[in-house]
Amino acid sequence: MPKLVSDIGHVILQVGDMDKAVKLYCETLGFELKEHSPEWSVISTRLGELTLYKTPKITPLVLRGADVTPISLHVTSFEEAADQLEKKGYSVKRKGKNSGTLTDPWGNMIELHDHRKA
Repeated sequence: MPKLVSDIGHVILQVGDMDKAVKLYCETLGFELKEHSPEWSVISTRLGELTLYKTPKITPLVLRGADVTPISLHVTSFEEAADQLEKKGYSVKRKGKNSGTLTDPWGNMIELHDHRKA
């Protein structure tokens, strides 16, 4: 039987301001900006891509009440990443020394974690 799906088209994060979203996801978190327009931007990292979509009515990516998100990003050091994000005014909820969640200005929750033992 032939494959029905050839690849992943988009994993979308809805945002309210494309310039602020690109600043957070590219300049602060380190994604590479692959495609950019006022409505859509594709950002990438070594093993995947996300699409930022500007819309006036946002449905944040988070499982309400569960404090869980389907997007999880690896960082070198969670504590250092959390400190840098908080210094820039972003909301980080620490779950321990090695993991926590970033909530972007539009309510999207992104898990951040490292695999450090110490």
